[in-house]
Amino acid sequence: MDLSVLGGLAVYEGGAPISPSAAPTRQVLALLAAFADQVVPTCAVAEELWPHGAPPHSEHVLESHVRQLRAVIGAALRAEGGERSAEDVLAWVPGGYRLDTAGGSSDAGAFERTAGAGYRAMEAGDLDLASRRLREALDLWTGAPFMGVTQGPHLRAQAALLACSWQRAVDRWIDADLRLGRWRELSTGLAQVLTRFRSPAPLYAQLKADLDHRGQDLEVIKRYLRQRRSLSARMPHRVVVGREGARAAIGSDRPLGLAAAHGTSLLQAI
Repeated sequence: MDLSVLGGLAVYEGGAPISPSAAPTRQVLALLAAFADQVVPTCAVAEELWPHGAPPHSEHVLESHVRQLRAVIGAALRAEGGERSAEDVLAWVPGGYRLDTAGGSSDAGAFERTAGAGYRAMEAGDLDLASRRLREALDLWTGAPFMGVTQGPHLRAQAALLACSWQRAVDRWIDADLRLGRWRELSTGLAQVLTRFRSPAPLYAQLKADLDHRGQDLEVIKRYLRQRRSLSARMPHRVVVGREGARAAIGSDRPLGLAAAHGTSLLQAI
């Protein structure tokens, strides 16, 4: 199974699309894709669909969404002659569900791996390799995470984390190219990257507007760096975690809420 979430949600099984028509069912698929190959507790799915409290008979409604997803998955499996069953792909485990990708691809995973290679190259002093890997990672983005999908608390938190990872990659790429003296190429590349994903953070929106207005202008990038340094100096060291942030991570021992709240605070502060 191949997953794309860095833009509109796209899920394929053996080349056949898995695209449920109902918005809530698509939301469930997005949540399972966000935590692919991990157990997503049924209570977390309910929180995603009904953040203000589940309605009566919510268990039956959730089961209906799972049946619809399995029907679409089954059709894709039959179209591609797959050996797995829909129940193998969307598996029930005690306490929740797991979307089993059987080692398929994920653009979010590819982004983290490629960006990580860029960070390691920078630490090793190979700025040229760092620049290339970070640009490759950023080119995987085609839009906002989970674009077009209704987002409850868990998807919003995951989207915020991804957006923070994108910001880090952009900033390190800028650092690498400026140190290489490639500010003209950087200006053009930044305009393209910022067009594909229009970050809601005002700092990046302003950078995009300046690049559109002034084009290849070193002063645009210098202004951005001054603003970024000023923002870093003002950034509070303590993060207050809200009600959603107190929840535990899906499929993990670490608190997703703390990281998600930190990511959201960064977006709001910028």
